[in-house]
Amino acid sequence: MEFPFDVDALLPERITVLDQHLRPPARRPGTTTSARVDLQQQIMTIVDELGKASAKAQHLSAPITSASRMQSNRHVIYVLKDTSARPAGKGTIIGFLKVGYKKLFVLDDREAHNEVEPLCILDFYIHESVQRHGHGRELFQYMLQKERVEPHQLAIDRPSQKLLKFLNKHYNLETTVPQVNNFVIFEGFFAHQHRPPAPSLRATRHPRAAADPTPAAPPRKLPPKRAEGDIKPYSSSDREFLKVAVEPPWPLNRAPRRATPPAHPPPRSSSLGNSPERGPLRPFVPEQELLRSLRLCPPHPTARLLLAADPGGSPAQRRRTSSLPRSDESRY
Repeated sequence: MEFPFDVDALLPERITVLDQHLRPPARRPGTTTSARVDLQQQIMTIVDELGKASAKAQHLSAPITSASRMQSNRHVIYVLKDTSARPAGKGTIIGFLKVGYKKLFVLDDREAHNEVEPLCILDFYIHESVQRHGHGRELFQYMLQKERVEPHQLAIDRPSQKLLKFLNKHYNLETTVPQVNNFVIFEGFFAHQHRPPAPSLRATRHPRAAADPTPAAPPRKLPPKRAEGDIKPYSSSDREFLKVAVEPPWPLNRAPRRATPPAHPPPRSSSLGNSPERGPLRPFVPEQELLRSLRLCPPHPTARLLLAADPGGSPAQRRRTSSLPRSDESRY
């Protein structure tokens, strides 16, 4: 692929690694800020054109590789350029390989779900004019060495038939593990860090726990579950202490005396002290008992002086005189 700017000056190495920042790999001394912006714009143009060419070769409706996608994800692009041909002294681009780590849920050979985060092949393209010349293997092998991974540890996102044949030819990857997503993994993917450790390896991973002679605590036994017919309402167990009625101590055992409400309650008063809702402070005393108490009460000294000054005599004498019939009074 040819571009209107100098590719050799922009990408000095044969294989250039670009991250999400899409910055020029080497800064030239004396380069101004505007010049650096122009160089970054040229790199973004290369990424966009490579993504369009890859989408066209795979018959995709839209490119899956672009400069905007690179800036929003932590992916890496390996760009391969042709150093032999220099048309008009500007250089050409042969192809690219985009990889990145993704968190996936994959099935193993036992159809168990596993949460892994492998290195994924996201996009791979070699220009049609230079295919079958070893450029794809050169680029793929450089990525494996740079990322320090094995081919069977990779997950491929929607691989084409050409990519599957490429992996089978150069890396003997043929048997795949069926998945429910768009990623393809090969046999041996769970051979190392992806598969959980076997029970026999727990002693080697935790030697202190294996050497501890302390026996484990026995499991706690739960009480048997009672049938629903034996469960009493408002209680799930027998409570014998509720069945025995205990008499409270004195004076709590004395029932309060309830006053008989009047037939016609008095009218409500606006005073708080005369509220009709309050009960009487003293019990009601009958009239006969009140008169009897008044008779037994000794007379006041003032009353004695009044009785002495009264010519009629004592009240007892007046009562006896008034109680006599008139016929008797006429005799005297």
